[in-house]
Amino acid sequence: MNINGKHVVIDLETLSTKSNAAIVSIGAIKIENLRKTDTFYINVDARQGKEAGLDIDPDTINWWSNQPKEQQLAWQKDPHLLEFAFKEFTDWYGNESIPIWGYGANFDVVILENAFKAIGHHIPWKFWDIYCLRTMMNVLDKRLPKANNHNALDDANAQASMLLEILKS
Repeated sequence: MNINGKHVVIDLETLSTKSNAAIVSIGAIKIENLRKTDTFYINVDARQGKEAGLDIDPDTINWWSNQPKEQQLAWQKDPHLLEFAFKEFTDWYGNESIPIWGYGANFDVVILENAFKAIGHHIPWKFWDIYCLRTMMNVLDKRLPKANNHNALDDANAQASMLLEILKS
């Protein structure tokens, strides 16, 4: 991995905690030469995810119903069909496999890959370019500077800031 090269940090909001969760929003930050260079955010229609076999968990729905209204409404505004959302994301990500970071080895990247597979969408990164920020933070005894507010772009931005802090040290 080229520390000064390109990286993408993603965060998802979902309606389940399973590896095949229905996605309701995708937030991402692109990093190049140890600085944030671009952002991506899109809301996704969970009904289409359910039709594609992705999981919607009643416990997660209940959990969302107990979150602040602002957080609930953020991912319900202007949802897009999966095909459109994934095409937009892969166009933004690019054709070249670059390191993609999620906050957890078995969550964001795995869920996104499973959703891509569920609708037959090409995964633009190679398996060797998947990295886990949470693992790195735990090894270095680091914590995110702010509480997770369950907005995919805000959370991806906080995680990208932490990644930059680690890569620069």
